[in-house]
Amino acid sequence: MPARPSHIPHSIERSTLQRMSLTQGQPIEKLHPSGRHTVASMLAKGWIDRQSDDHGRPVYCITEAGQEALRAPIPHKR
Repeated sequence: MPARPSHIPHSIERSTLQRMSLTQGQPIEKLHPSGRHTVASMLAKGWIDRQSDDHGRPVYCITEAGQEALRAPIPHKR
């Protein structure tokens, strides 16, 4: 099976983006079981952005690029 294109989220990324699309930002602890590696990968892809909440704590928010990735069709296995 060919590798999944990098612009299409894998299942963990997709579920994380779905949860994030319903909020105004989440701390990394709320993104579990995504893990720090997945968060770092999504940051690098521009799908999420690190911001600060009203108390200066870091929260992660989905970006427009993340919304587009979430809308990307899931490839079917052959």
